Amino acid sequence: MRLPWALALASAAAAQDISPVAEKPVKLTLDTGYRFLSSPGGDFNTYRSVVNLGDGPKLFGADLRVDGWKNPLFDTLDLSANSWGGEPYTMLRASFGRKGLYRVHGDYRNAAYFNFLPSFANPGLERGSLINQRSFDPRRRMSNVEVEVLPGNWLVPYFAYQRDAGVGTGITPYVANGNEYPAATGLDDGTHHFRGGVRLEFKKAHVTLEQGSSVFHDDQRVFSASRIGGNREGLIFGRPLTLDSIDQRYQVTGGNHYAKAMLAASLTRWAQATAHYIYSRPRTSVTYQDRGTGLFLLGGTRFFNGLESLGSAEARMPRTAGAFAVELRPLNRVRFTQSFWTDRFHNASSALLAERILFAGSTPELRNAFTSERLVVNYNRHQTEGFVDVTRYLTLRAGYRHIWGDATLPSSLLSPASGSIRQPVGLAGFTFRPGNRLSANADYEGSPGDRSYFRTSLHNYHRLRTRVRGQVAKSLTASGTFSFLDNKNPNQGAAYELNTRTTAATLHWLPAEGKRASVLGEYARTSLHSNVFYLIPQLQQRAQSLYRDNAHSVTAIVDLHPSKAERSPAISVGGSFVTAAGTRPVRYYQPLGRATLPFSKAAQCYAEWRWHGMAQPLLPMEGFRTHQFTAGLRLQH
Repeated sequence: MRLPWALALASAAAAQDISPVAEKPVKLTLDTGYRFLSSPGGDFNTYRSVVNLGDGPKLFGADLRVDGWKNPLFDTLDLSANSWGGEPYTMLRASFGRKGLYRVHGDYRNAAYFNFLPSFANPGLERGSLINQRSFDPRRRMSNVEVEVLPGNWLVPYFAYQRDAGVGTGITPYVANGNEYPAATGLDDGTHHFRGGVRLEFKKAHVTLEQGSSVFHDDQRVFSASRIGGNREGLIFGRPLTLDSIDQRYQVTGGNHYAKAMLAASLTRWAQATAHYIYSRPRTSVTYQDRGTGLFLLGGTRFFNGLESLGSAEARMPRTAGAFAVELRPLNRVRFTQSFWTDRFHNASSALLAERILFAGSTPELRNAFTSERLVVNYNRHQTEGFVDVTRYLTLRAGYRHIWGDATLPSSLLSPASGSIRQPVGLAGFTFRPGNRLSANADYEGSPGDRSYFRTSLHNYHRLRTRVRGQVAKSLTASGTFSFLDNKNPNQGAAYELNTRTTAATLHWLPAEGKRASVLGEYARTSLHSNVFYLIPQLQQRAQSLYRDNAHSVTAIVDLHPSKAERSPAISVGGSFVTAAGTRPVRYYQPLGRATLPFSKAAQCYAEWRWHGMAQPLLPMEGFRTHQFTAGLRLQH
């Protein structure tokens, strides 16, 4: 759930002394504290899925900047860290180097993803089961390092390394003949990406040549050593289906080599062009193992007691993609842009699967299957736009986008074995700026629909985005936004409809330039309606998925400075409230109170209270509530 939020407001006072002030060579900011969390009432898994903040000592933020340091290794250094101490998302960034010699950029991010809503993917909810059969609890670690040599020169070589890895657990259904069983899952994946190249900076052109390679693995294990009940209840021919043990493993490895070239050039005073080209050769190898025991149903008529499967597959996907764009200004008030993008690839793959089905008191059945498939996809997009400055306050925009392509699909996966996409799109918009106190803009695109690949693709649609911002008074600023999307995809009788609306307004009041008080208020109204038919695989029947959501969200923050003194304390009160009605009604409250007391220009302490409360009238088991208290110290040097 994404909530509108504003945690702090800032106002700038007019400078009294315009004489230059030398910057400090070393700047340090430190924000640390301790968060106290009351035991969440309600469902703890829902709290973790939505908020997932814990208690304990925290490093909320730290920044260090060193500039002009006379050091043989580096003359500039930037370090920053955010949300350390068991937080769900932590970050560390570093940058250092010597001017004109080298520059090193690096960052590290650690994200915890938890999703265990009892009602999601739970066919046993009506029977009282709270086991989410598609739950996740992994942690991802991402790091990136880039080294530039001779920055600021016309020739800049660079080298970079990226790593993205995730490890965790979860629950996923084990699909057996005639039934599905929720089982424990282990997740482990990682990607290493190496790239290097050179940037050429000329007076009227910029060229980048790059080559890179990557390797990855993606492993998943579904396992259980005890009996598990399935989603299909009741007796089949007088006997219950059971799963006694399972050990299923997917192991995917692969890599990619690519070459890329990019160009940005100023052809003349009134013409600029950009282009890029990339060629890559991804490859993957898959190993699959499956061993299960229990009582399963084969073909709807026979029972068997166990199965063993072993599979392997390989795929290659050479890919070529390129884009070209040009911007022309034949007149001072007229501008045209032309762009073309193409993406072409094919996938050559083969797979071998061997199965052994075990029957009590009889000879096992052996089965082998071999397939060799080829997927070919061509995708193209051309777009033309024109911009006219009718006056110095008003700019109009109009354009046309054409999307086309075709695909040849494996006949064993889809029938018919070929498809195409054709989509004409009209574009329009305007920007209106009558002065510094008012601005407005709008962007529209729409298509009558022709052909599309997928049932949920944009087909016959209209999309509009508008924004208005104005300064009502010297101390009051207001803004508003409105957007909608209407999409219909007929898809040969299995129609898909999607309608969304968002209306939002914001008021920002700074009486006396915010020296004693400031107020921020936000309101948003959103609605969503989708309607699509889907297939229930176990029953081979169609069903309708109808989802509606109408939500209101309000945020209000008031900052007060009771005294004009330089070390005046500050108080902030307010919060956010969200209510949604429809298929899944929900109410979410998050009030807060914050007090700050400065000791000096360089030090201040603060205390904060927040309340998190969520309730779902149709799903009371997914509600939660908790208090959060934070006390901290902020230092600046």
